[in-house]
Amino acid sequence: MSWENDDGLVPLRALANPLRIRIVSLLTGTSMSATEVAEELGIAHASASYHLRQLAEAGFLQQVDERPSPGGKGRPRRLYRYDPSSGARLDRANGRQLVHEALSTDLARRLAQTRLQRMSMDAEVWLDRTVWEEIVGLVEQAVALAHDKAGPPRSGDRVKVSMTAILLELDDVR
Repeated sequence: MSWENDDGLVPLRALANPLRIRIVSLLTGTSMSATEVAEELGIAHASASYHLRQLAEAGFLQQVDERPSPGGKGRPRRLYRYDPSSGARLDRANGRQLVHEALSTDLARRLAQTRLQRMSMDAEVWLDRTVWEEIVGLVEQAVALAHDKAGPPRSGDRVKVSMTAILLELDDVR
């Protein structure tokens, strides 16, 4: 059963689980098998496999089968990787509150693991529309750079980081 609706949109509710958010984040930089995801996140293989299948069915992950080595026997390893086009297909009207709750839960986990805080910012301000659009563009560039340059865990001179960006336009409620 596919989670996509008739418009081809991917429902946000498929991410409404802190573990699934972690899996999608992990697979941003590399393709991994259920075994590798389970080892990295410290969860059971069956749990990793289940959540990977659910995320793939929802359109967040692509399945990539690794070819066996020449002369190799058996089935190819089933690998999954993040599908960056899923962000453009999100159904933002469905499940937004559930995803925000899952993000908040996962953010609390990340904050507890923080070794060094590089930057933090919070503001509820009024900005000129042109300034706001410039800020949104800069954050979009930073997010794209983080996704494009992400790599596999524990390889080379890499540092494990967390980056959360939520830009909100608020209602003028008085």
